[in-house]
Amino acid sequence: MTRSRRLLDACAPALDRALEMRFVREVADGTVGDAAYADYLEIEAAFVETAARLHGLAAWDAPGWTAIGRNARAAYALVTGQADYFEAARAAWPVPARLDRDAARGAGGLSRYALDAAREGGYPAVMTVLFAAETLYLTWCSRAHREGRVRPGPIADWVALHADEAFRAGVDALAREVDGLPETVPDERLERWFTGMLDAEIAFHDAVYA
Repeated sequence: MTRSRRLLDACAPALDRALEMRFVREVADGTVGDAAYADYLEIEAAFVETAARLHGLAAWDAPGWTAIGRNARAAYALVTGQADYFEAARAAWPVPARLDRDAARGAGGLSRYALDAAREGGYPAVMTVLFAAETLYLTWCSRAHREGRVRPGPIADWVALHADEAFRAGVDALAREVDGLPETVPDERLERWFTGMLDAEIAFHDAVYA
């Protein structure tokens, strides 16, 4: 069994808990409100910036050319396709974001957690927290795209972006990086980073309802 598979199996309860988030359920069944999604666009755009920084750090600290390329391509996708999405979605959305200070701080915990983990654990931590976040998004967006009643327009576009083959390939690449992490980094530490990231994702998405 690969190391990434062991990690997913060990963290399955935390992933299942994250998949039951109100935001995930409401996007899938088409009931997410305009105000909640406006706030989501605000906080998710900020986290995409953090993710680009994490991939840049990972490219610097990568163990070889293949990993450098994987992280560089991921950073490029974030600063091009995903950045373009936010520009278009915010322009098209019928209401502006109205996050209060407490909600914004709660949402910012996701970036704080990921960056703190990166400072603690370097490349292994970056790969693990990104693998957690992207596995969550691939799982719930694939399900919503296949089985849900997602509202057409920017919401459906966002879900489709995280259910397509390019995104799946990115998650597979993260899994391979986790597989290659040195055994000197114990499984228990990977599990702590992975589940901690999922807990931060829950608080992040719940902030749009605060």
